[in-house]
Amino acid sequence: MATLTIEIDKERDLPALEALLTRMGLEFDVEDDDDDDWGDLPEAAIEGIKAGLEDFKAGRVVTHTEAMAQIDEHLKKSKVRG
Repeated sequence: MATLTIEIDKERDLPALEALLTRMGLEFDVEDDDDDDWGDLPEAAIEGIKAGLEDFKAGRVVTHTEAMAQIDEHLKKSKVRG
């Protein structure tokens, strides 16, 4: 058995494609794209991105400037000790 994946940008073309596949006697499943297209990203990467987006929505973020200030402060403390 072979699997063929077809992405259709124009949903209006779906009925014609389904009719063609049926006439050819082929079995097929139609999956709705209810999620963004993640391409070939591994599931772990997708989950990490989704977790980051949830953090952003919940306000659990710092600006680049704040992050750099924290890093600079840490480096200054490290130099004093070393």
